[in-house]
Amino acid sequence: MADNFLSTVSTATISQRQNVAHALRESIISGDLAPGTQLKQNDISAKFNCSPGPVREAMRDLESEGLLEHYPNRGVFVSRISNREFLEMLAPTRLVLEKFALRDSVEKFTPIVIADLEEQIEIMKQGAKRKDSKVIHEADIRFHSITMELAATPQTLQLWKSVMSRIRLEFYRVGASPTLASQATHHKRLLEVLLSGDKKAIDRELEWHIIDTVVARLKK
Repeated sequence: MADNFLSTVSTATISQRQNVAHALRESIISGDLAPGTQLKQNDISAKFNCSPGPVREAMRDLESEGLLEHYPNRGVFVSRISNREFLEMLAPTRLVLEKFALRDSVEKFTPIVIADLEEQIEIMKQGAKRKDSKVIHEADIRFHSITMELAATPQTLQLWKSVMSRIRLEFYRVGASPTLASQATHHKRLLEVLLSGDKKAIDRELEWHIIDTVVARLKK
């Protein structure tokens, strides 16, 4: 009886922690919580009607993702990501991980997986028609999540996920790569190259898709 009660309490605490982390993450990535904004544990606890424990753990989770920074004797603040950090660390890290995972993945692309990826491309098309950048950004992330969950080792996938919150933040900050209307076309091309199984072509396409288009946006 006691064990069941403790299990229920533990599950509830984890759920609160996940809910708080998700809400804060999405607010940071969307720009509702701007870089430099201070987050106070008591205020967040009151907003979510929960104890400080889950809030504290959720904030630690977001620190590990690079979305929050803790300064002793000052507090916790929404992180600032410089163009240099993005171009010289985050994007190259993502590129290495996706190259490693996807070079030898063609046999894993079943008809069901391909259909899922084509669905994300269609969502991008519809988002472009409505000029809805959020829909396009999330379909973009979903497209790449499907490919990495399919092809990456658990360790590679964990590393990839560790940088993707900040990658998503960059999507919202500087806009689509390079335009809303072109996202579907670029991902269709990427899918075609992945299905070709040509390792050199895959490397080239990923380099253009992940690095070159970002450089073009940041130089606007």
